[in-house]
Amino acid sequence: MKDIEIINLKDYGDIRGALFSVSEVDIGFLDKIQNIHFGKIRPNSIRGNHFHDQKKEILIIAYSDIWTLAWANKDSSETIEKKFRGSGAVLIKINSEIAHTVKNDGRKDLKIISLSNRMFSKENPDTFSKILME
Repeated sequence: MKDIEIINLKDYGDIRGALFSVSEVDIGFLDKIQNIHFGKIRPNSIRGNHFHDQKKEILIIAYSDIWTLAWANKDSSETIEKKFRGSGAVLIKINSEIAHTVKNDGRKDLKIISLSNRMFSKENPDTFSKILME
């Protein structure tokens, strides 16, 4: 894996609703999970526009509308964008030094879970700004 890897998660749900599972191999990308946070991205909102020097991260995004993922090497001026439409869930593995941004282009909230291999620390920050989308 070079910069990022995007994996479409299979929906194992039924009439009760969607259900997605993450494989042991994918979780193993982080070696050890040190931090988990989750939330929503409202319509016309952006989260990200940053990179980590040391931390690797997994994003799990559940969606039911259109949204965009953007990424670039921290030292690159070239940004790559991928649009997602419809509904489903993806798992995104992000290596250190890769700037990343998620933009909700749709009308419904995106649900996002972030797992990383390093604890958040105000005393020893590992999050640095790099604007990929506005």
